Amino acid sequence: MTDIKHAGQQLQGHVQAATRRAAPGLEALARFGYASKGVVYGMLGILALGVALGRGGATTDTKGALLRLDDLPAGHALMWLLVVGLIGYAVWQLLRAALDPEHQGTGGKGILKRSGYLLSGVANIALAVFAAQLASSGTAARDQNSEAQAAGQVMALPGGQVLLALAGVALLGLAGSQLYTAYGAKFMKRMAFTDIGTRYGQTLTRVGQVGIASRAVLMTIIGVFALLAAWRGSAGTAVGISEALTWLRGQPAGNVLLGIVALGTLCYGAWCVVQAVYRRIRVEG
Repeated sequence: MTDIKHAGQQLQGHVQAATRRAAPGLEALARFGYASKGVVYGMLGILALGVALGRGGATTDTKGALLRLDDLPAGHALMWLLVVGLIGYAVWQLLRAALDPEHQGTGGKGILKRSGYLLSGVANIALAVFAAQLASSGTAARDQNSEAQAAGQVMALPGGQVLLALAGVALLGLAGSQLYTAYGAKFMKRMAFTDIGTRYGQTLTRVGQVGIASRAVLMTIIGVFALLAAWRGSAGTAVGISEALTWLRGQPAGNVLLGIVALGTLCYGAWCVVQAVYRRIRVEG
């Protein structure tokens, strides 16, 4: 047991040393990742806003946003840039989960946040693969309601309904944490505005608050439907971003609600770009 622990400590030391050597490049990659994520969510917000304003189209998710970006002039070239950026963001999230450079700790709140970073990293790798397929061939397989399929796979596992319910609770916990962060502008402790950012700091802070809160609203809807899917034993009840936006539109004053969340999603995309420029990024622990 002692040998295994010693080997683990040696491996961790080697990883940390390699991370220190690669820190400047990893920081640049992370910043490019934030900018790339901003482009995707910006397009997602624009598309949802078009639906809310009655300009046609349908609500979609991040993959749908990539499909529309690929249709733009020089779309394939843009896809390759987004592939690099999304991988960069995924690497940054995985580093945050594994090495904890921001010192979230191993308490309940820290584990919840680091688990979120891990899931974000995996999700962005999958999105980067989808973008690479678009860039290389112009087509990519896109499953309808892939969240329901994923929920079905989870429910097929022993204790699957409990696992799905725990996932829903985790999403609600993350959503609550993001709402708290947005309300108190807690995210500003990781920002370092300079030059024009200092001049418009208050406005940029409001953009971040609205964007993060809107993302939390979507996460809440997805989490609630995950709990319902677990309770009913029906994987088809689970939803993703696209279905959550569609559900919003189906409520009373649905176009207004969708328009508010769409604007918030657009703000979230803008905030990601702001983070690309001004966020303090600590790659080392």
